[in-house]
Amino acid sequence: MRIKSAKDARIYMSIERTYLGYIKTSVYTISLSVYFEKLKIFLPEGNAMNILIFLSITLGLFITIAGIIYFRKSIKRIDSGIDVEPREVTDPRIYMAAERTFLAWIRTSIALIIFGFVIERFEFFLVQLEKVFRINLPHEHKPLAKIGILVVFIGLLTLAFGFFNLLRAVKHVDSGKYRTNTFLYSIYGIIVFVSCLFLAFYLFRLT
Repeated sequence: MRIKSAKDARIYMSIERTYLGYIKTSVYTISLSVYFEKLKIFLPEGNAMNILIFLSITLGLFITIAGIIYFRKSIKRIDSGIDVEPREVTDPRIYMAAERTFLAWIRTSIALIIFGFVIERFEFFLVQLEKVFRINLPHEHKPLAKIGILVVFIGLLTLAFGFFNLLRAVKHVDSGKYRTNTFLYSIYGIIVFVSCLFLAFYLFRLT
């Protein structure tokens, strides 16, 4: 028989940080598909790269879905657990846990923003390369600059979500009762998943 979990704010927040780790890992995995697409520009045969692009996109989408499922199941299990005293929720360590969760939001935001800038700047480099040397690269690459801007925007949105979540967390800890904002985390996961699908659509069009 599985032992019931306590509705401890630190457990909720640890699950939130793990969930953000899933999201960040999926972004890194999806980013590999972009780098593979870039390498195709300089390679005469891109069949192997097409396979790597497909695998990295599939793995990135799988990690995102796995993170969402893990998050919802874990939160549901804790919600069915044992209540804790309000004074245990207002412990200073809970506030520190909320700060660590906010830092996890910031790290995820930075990862997205850097990824977006790398895509957009590399497209700028390729455009200048074509102009200076008056050449036409073998693959259409300009649409990915828009993807880079989109990813930067999602990174900024991540920062806003994290700040809102911090304010809410402190307010709930002050009142002696903390519960994870499942709606916010679910919406965020869906946004990242849809963005990954959008990126996959563009990459497969370029392939």
